[in-house]
Amino acid sequence: MLPVKLLDTSREPGDQGAAHEARLLLLADVLKAETKGAILLDAAAIADCQPQTTACLLDKARATGADRALFVVVQKTSTLILQIFANLVDVGTGDLIVSRNLNFRGDNDESWRRAARFLARQLRDASN
Repeated sequence: MLPVKLLDTSREPGDQGAAHEARLLLLADVLKAETKGAILLDAAAIADCQPQTTACLLDKARATGADRALFVVVQKTSTLILQIFANLVDVGTGDLIVSRNLNFRGDNDESWRRAARFLARQLRDASN
């Protein structure tokens, strides 16, 4: 699994950087725990992928011995509305295995945790 990204288009006035970094890690940790055999690549592992092209990121995943790579982006449009875009890709061919777009409500730890669990179930069910 590649590092989870955040696209915050909410224009909220306060700096929520630290809280969002913690929630991105929470989401990644839940996905890793609920997905058997998942390896989480950290930002340092992909640091030399600049720009972060799909080919470079898949090469990094392949180097770990993975046969699949999970790309996850969370978009925050407001305090209430967030969306997760997740693509599971075959590392060898680059083919899309499964894609999920999920909406969830509430920018708090529990909402992110529930969304991660739901996404993990969706990915397990779709890729079996």
